[in-house]
Amino acid sequence: MGCKDLHMKPFDKGTIAKLELFEDYAQAWIPTFVMQAHIPEIHIFDFFSGPGYDCNNVSGSPIRILKKLDEQLGNILAKKTKIVLHLNEYEPNKKKQEKFELLVENCKCFISQHPKFFYFLNVKYYNEDAENLFLKLLPTINTYPSLVYLDQNGVRFISQEFIEKLEELKTTDFLYFVSSSYFKRFFNTNEFKRILDIDNEELEKESYKNIHRFILNKMKGKLSPDSELKLFPFSIKKKSNIYGVIFGAKNYAAVDKFLNISWKRNELNGEADFDIDEDISKIQLELWGDKKLTKIEIFQSDFKKCVLNGDLYDNKSALIFTYSRGHIPKHATDILKLLKKENKIHYKGRTPALNYDNVFRKNNVVKYELK
Repeated sequence: MGCKDLHMKPFDKGTIAKLELFEDYAQAWIPTFVMQAHIPEIHIFDFFSGPGYDCNNVSGSPIRILKKLDEQLGNILAKKTKIVLHLNEYEPNKKKQEKFELLVENCKCFISQHPKFFYFLNVKYYNEDAENLFLKLLPTINTYPSLVYLDQNGVRFISQEFIEKLEELKTTDFLYFVSSSYFKRFFNTNEFKRILDIDNEELEKESYKNIHRFILNKMKGKLSPDSELKLFPFSIKKKSNIYGVIFGAKNYAAVDKFLNISWKRNELNGEADFDIDEDISKIQLELWGDKKLTKIEIFQSDFKKCVLNGDLYDNKSALIFTYSRGHIPKHATDILKLLKKENKIHYKGRTPALNYDNVFRKNNVVKYELK
């Protein structure tokens, strides 16, 4: 049981959604590197940790990370993987850093109840400005396989300077929680203009619910033309505001994990904790004969055209296209099976082998031949 900070408010629904997304990805990320014998050390960075719990003793991100490490205890000990957890909490303009003190107390309390952590875990606590600390820890982030959590207070991480830093990282996945709707409300201020060069008319035309997508596309526009960094959004609605997580990684294994997590959270669109494209109403309209395509149906229609045009000719080209559109392999596999059944394409085997393992781990290339 962790300590409580009675001065804090309970986590709201949107914050819980963010924390669960962070937690789900940590659960998928940790064993990926722990199970690789040639990787002796991994690092996890939480630059906006908070005190560890809310006033109702609901776990914050640092405690959730520790819980996921506990779930992998057997594998970690067997592989003798060293894990370094970097936790930062800083309240500007406050002389007494109460949240930081609670963070240290709560984490040490949790770790003391898990004595085997002492065999592999090193926790480093920081009470510093997140932007300065990020730059200071960049060499470490770039040296080891790293998972990085950033949060809404660090809005400057969207600026060109920090995007370039994130783009340079090698074996690093990051999740960045952004107060996207703030750009809609405060884009005229010098601070926001300096961070992200946004055209006023363009932003005003963008619908409020799509603001997180808009911010993500602006970030993509700042990447170098040959960038290997892949960015994906997940929008979160908190009352009347739109927030969101921006996920970034260079590895398709990471992309596969994040997209599967996102689509499990919302099978309707895989991109938000609400009906961002009003797909439910589109499904209901089908009963009246006035059908509009849902997000999945739009993708499947485009995917089908690309296959029949010969643009997607094997499982690798098809999988990369699927990932690039923010979809999971199942959505494309359904179309490939249908096209084979209709005798429009042919491929060897019972399935089109459209998944990460076949394409990138086993290098099992399956050709899709037009008939």
